Amino acid sequence: MKAEKSDKTAFVMLMTSLVMSVILFGAVHAYTYSFVFLMIFTASLFLINKNIIKDLRTEKYSYSHLKTDLDIIFYLFLSYLLFQIILLPEFIVRAISPEALAVGKMARSPLRAYEQAKSAWFALSPYAYPVRQSFIRIVAYWLLFRCLVETLNTRARINTAVATILILGSFEALYGLIETYSGHSHILWFKRIEHIKDLSGTYINRNHFAGLMGIGLLLATGFAGALSEKKKKRSGIKSNWEKSFRTRLSELFSKDRNYAKKILVITSAIVMGLGLILSASRGGMISASIAMFFMGIMFLSKKEHRRKGFLLLTMFLVIFIYAYNVGIDYSLKRFDHISGDYETRKRYALKTFEIFEDYRITGAGIGNFQYLYPRYQSSEDKKQYFMYAHNDWLQFAAEAGITGFALLVTCISIYIYFTIKRWSARSNSYSICLGAVPLAVLAAMGIHSYSDFNLHIPANFMMMVSIAAIGYSALNLEKRYHNEKIRYKYISLDLNRKGKLLLLFFAGFILWSGIYSFRHLVAESLINTVPNSTLNRERYPSPGKISAAITWDGGNAEYRFRLAENLIIARNNEPDDKIRIEYLEKIIDALENAVRLNPMNAEYHLRLGWEYSHMWEKPDYHQKWIPAADIYMERAAYFAGEKNPNLHVELGNYWIMRSKTVDPSANRLCDSEFIRAGWHYQKAIELEPADKKLKDKIRKYIWNFYPDEEFLKTVISYR
Repeated sequence: MKAEKSDKTAFVMLMTSLVMSVILFGAVHAYTYSFVFLMIFTASLFLINKNIIKDLRTEKYSYSHLKTDLDIIFYLFLSYLLFQIILLPEFIVRAISPEALAVGKMARSPLRAYEQAKSAWFALSPYAYPVRQSFIRIVAYWLLFRCLVETLNTRARINTAVATILILGSFEALYGLIETYSGHSHILWFKRIEHIKDLSGTYINRNHFAGLMGIGLLLATGFAGALSEKKKKRSGIKSNWEKSFRTRLSELFSKDRNYAKKILVITSAIVMGLGLILSASRGGMISASIAMFFMGIMFLSKKEHRRKGFLLLTMFLVIFIYAYNVGIDYSLKRFDHISGDYETRKRYALKTFEIFEDYRITGAGIGNFQYLYPRYQSSEDKKQYFMYAHNDWLQFAAEAGITGFALLVTCISIYIYFTIKRWSARSNSYSICLGAVPLAVLAAMGIHSYSDFNLHIPANFMMMVSIAAIGYSALNLEKRYHNEKIRYKYISLDLNRKGKLLLLFFAGFILWSGIYSFRHLVAESLINTVPNSTLNRERYPSPGKISAAITWDGGNAEYRFRLAENLIIARNNEPDDKIRIEYLEKIIDALENAVRLNPMNAEYHLRLGWEYSHMWEKPDYHQKWIPAADIYMERAAYFAGEKNPNLHVELGNYWIMRSKTVDPSANRLCDSEFIRAGWHYQKAIELEPADKKLKDKIRKYIWNFYPDEEFLKTVISYR
C-alpha cells in the first residue's frame, strides 16, 4: 500500500512538472525551471522511500535500485562536468588548455598576496557557476528519466503519460491558433512584441514551440500505430461486413476496440502538425519530416508493420490540406529567406568555432558560451546579446571541447545501440511503435539543433527525456500467457553500514541538488540575472536585496557586479568625502569578487580599473593602485571584442586620463597610453561610423585634458 501510494504520488508530480514546464513559457525562466526541478527531486525522494523494503522473515532492510541503460550516460556526463571545475595543477591546465590558464590567471587580483600564493592551481573552466548550474540541470533530467521509467510500470500508466503529452501538445497548438488569429496576441499574461502570424503557443520563441510540436506529432504517430494491434480472429465470430451498421458503430466506441482512441490520437496529430506548420519554423518542419521518414523506415524493416507507412503518408496529406486553408502560404514564404538566415547563422557558427579552437581539448565549460562569446562576437552583431550559438552541436563543442564532444557521440551511440537491440527483439505492435518514437524524436531534435537551441529549453529537453522513458518502458513490456508485466533490472542493496552510506550518498546527492535549486530560486526572486521578458523586475534593487541574493547563491558573479553598480550610484550622490571613501572600498570589494568568479566579463575589469584609479587618497597610489588599474584595463581590452563601442570609448578615456598621471606636462604621441587611447577610440568609431554623438563625446573628453585641435585629430586617427 505504501509502495503504491508513493509510486502514484511520484508519477503525478512528474507529469505535473512536465505540464508546468511547457505551459509556463517552456521553463526558460528561473522561477519555472527551479520549481519544476524541485518537484523532480521530491518525486525522486518519494521513490527512494518506496524502494526501501523490509524482509519480514529476517526483519532486515534492503534498497532496490533501478538499473537502466542510460545510467552510464549520465554518470559519464556528470563526471565530465566535475572535471571541468575541479582545481588542477598549473602545469596540467597549461598542457590541456593554455587559454583557460591565461583566463584563469586574470581572475587573480594583483593586489592580493593570498590569491597569488594559490596561483599554482586552476580549473579548466574559467567560470564555475554556469557549469554547476548545468550539472544540476543534468541531474534533474537524469532523475526525470529514472523516475518516469520506474513509475511507468503498466500499460495503463504508459497510456496515461502519452495521453497527457498529446493533450498538452494539442492545447499548445490550439492556444497558439486562437491567440494568433483572434488578434489578441498574448502569451498568457505577456503581450507579444509584434503582431505576427507565427504560432508559438505559450512559448516565447516559435522555433522552440515547433520543436515541441514535432515531438508531439511523432509521439501521436507512434501511439496511433501502437493502438493498431491485431487480435486473432476466433471461429464463429462474424466479420465486420456481416454485422449491422448499428453493431459496428457500437463496437467502434466500445472498450474492446481502439478505433475511438485512434481517432482522437490522429486528431491530436493533425492539430499539432498544423501548429508545426503555422509556427513557420523551417528547421522544425524539416527535422520533423526527416524524423517521420526515419520512423517509416523502421516500420518497413518489420514485415508485419509495413502498412503503418501508409498511415504516416495519410497523416501528412491531411495536415497539409488543413494547413493550406488557414494560411500555410505564409509559412512557406519563409523558405524564400533561408539564404539570408543561413549567412547569419554561418557567421555565428564561425565565431563559435573560434572559441572551440581556443579551448579545443576540454572546452570553456558547459554553460559558459554566453560569457565568453562577446570577445569573439562579429562587428555585424554589435550591441546584441547572445546566450546561444543557434547551433547546439557547435556550442557544445565549444563548451566541452573534443573530449566532451567525443563523449557525447559515444553516449548517443550507446543509447541508439541498446534501444535498437531491444526494439529488434520485440514483435508486438505496442512495443514496436512506441519503442521507435524515442529514436525519431532524437533524430528530429538532433537535426533541428543544427540551426537552433532547442536542447537549451528545459521543457523541450524534459519532453525528449520523457519520450525516452516511455519508449524504454514500452520496450520492456512483456506478455506472458494472459498477463502483461514490465520487467526492469534492480540492484538489491542490503542496508548494512556500507549500504546505508551508499544510500545516504545517493539521497544526499539529490538533496544537495534540490537545495542549490532552491537557493538559486530565492536569489533570483530577489534580483534576476536570468533574462525574463514576461515579468517587470526592478533594474536596481536595494543593496539589502542584492546582499541577500549573494547570501543565498554566492557563486553568481553578476550579483556582485549589480551590488557594485548600486553602490556606485549611492557613492556618486553622497556629498560626504569620508562616506564616499567607505563606499569606494565596498565597491572595489564587490568588483574584485565579481572578477574572481567570472574573469571573462570585460565590463567587470573596466569598472574595477576605474575604481582603482579613484584611490588617489592612498599614499601608495602611484606605486600600487594605478599599476593595478592598468592591469585591469588591459584585461578589459582582452575581452572587449567588437560588441560594445561604448566599452572602447571608456578604455580610450582611461588611457587619456592615465597619460596625465604619468606626466601631467606630457604632450607626446609616442607614449603607450596615447597609442592605446587612439586604438580604442578608432575602434569605437569603426563600430559606429555614423554616430555623431559618440564622436562628440570622445572629442569633449580629450579636450578636457589636451585642449588642442591638431593634437585631438592626431590621437583619434592614430592606429
